[in-house]
Amino acid sequence: MKRHNNRNAYALLWSVLCCCHLLHPCQGVNMQQFLQSLDMMRNGCVAKFKVPIEILDRIRDGDFDLEPTQDLLCYTKCVAQLAGTVTKKGEFSVSKAFAQMPIILPLELLEPAKAALGHCKDAQKDYKDSCAKVYYTSKCIADFDRANFKFP
Repeated sequence: MKRHNNRNAYALLWSVLCCCHLLHPCQGVNMQQFLQSLDMMRNGCVAKFKVPIEILDRIRDGDFDLEPTQDLLCYTKCVAQLAGTVTKKGEFSVSKAFAQMPIILPLELLEPAKAALGHCKDAQKDYKDSCAKVYYTSKCIADFDRANFKFP
């Protein structure tokens, strides 16, 4: 049943993102669509991991000043999977993240996100666990540009 729900969440997210991209092929989604997609990604991952909503609300706006649990680490990986930035082997891919940015980000966040990811592209190298790689890359991006950071 959970696997079926995952497929539905993936299908819904990609349907929304693809429709937005087809309607506006030269730009990503608008800010309202982006914020809605954050909620959809959160809903697609939150049931799988025991992470309090208060913690998710903190990281949504870039507050990673906490001791992460394994569930929180893997929640961030789940979000990255929904965003299409994880390889088939389950590793975070900087190149996939760069490729997805024009599709999933509003135009006003595109350049700040590219700069932040460029700055943080090596943040994951200190970690073996694929969940930790995504979490600490996200933390680095939030620390680099908290004003423009949003996370499901």
